[in-house]
Amino acid sequence: MSENHGTIWVCIDCTMHHANGECISCHDDHGHDKEPLSAIEAPYSATAGMLREEHAEGCEPDDECDCEVNTFSRSQCEGCGSRLHGERHAMTLWKN
Repeated sequence: MSENHGTIWVCIDCTMHHANGECISCHDDHGHDKEPLSAIEAPYSATAGMLREEHAEGCEPDDECDCEVNTFSRSQCEGCGSRLHGERHAMTLWKN
């Protein structure tokens, strides 16, 4: 049984890599030379999005809310460690 370890915020390359198995632009951006999702190691795994109870009060996650996207962040990507500024997307971290 997996144990929820909360929400992490990842760059668009990590998001695309998780969704498609590749991100197309991986390693093309200056400063983004990390393998997508490489900071998540066993026994951890991640799934796209956040748990319903972590959404903002009154938010209905099924209605395309904005809770799972931070349109601009200066924080390091928690999926690959990239320090490039930009959009971050929510993923739920699990301990397997």
